[in-house]
Amino acid sequence: MNPRSYGKEHLLAIVVMVGAVALAGCGQGSRPTVGEWQPTWTSLVQAIPTQAELGDPADMDLCATTLGLLRERAPDLSPTPDMSADDAVADWLSIAETAFFECPPSSGEITSFAVAYEELRRLESEVNAGLGLGQ
Repeated sequence: MNPRSYGKEHLLAIVVMVGAVALAGCGQGSRPTVGEWQPTWTSLVQAIPTQAELGDPADMDLCATTLGLLRERAPDLSPTPDMSADDAVADWLSIAETAFFECPPSSGEITSFAVAYEELRRLESEVNAGLGLGQ
């Protein structure tokens, strides 16, 4: 068929329809509910060892185990129930992975486990508040 045989209205209708389908795919319908997502988030946050458990110097085996757990469960946290939590969760995962990979963290803005844990707590609170989760 010759594309010129279509009228402008017909082509505009096709463009609008394709755009609507594309936007529908990006909608909230593909995100889990808070109830579906929360158990994975909560269990991963609780699986992070405390600074006392890590010891000083940090236990390399515990760091490796924690890093493996983070990398195993990270895909289950995306997408979040609401796009407003996406960046905070991604930042939380990035900081946690960096801290336990470097064990102890010593580069960039995260220069120690103390700094990492402070930032992880801040991001956890941001996620929990944004999604209406109990602290």
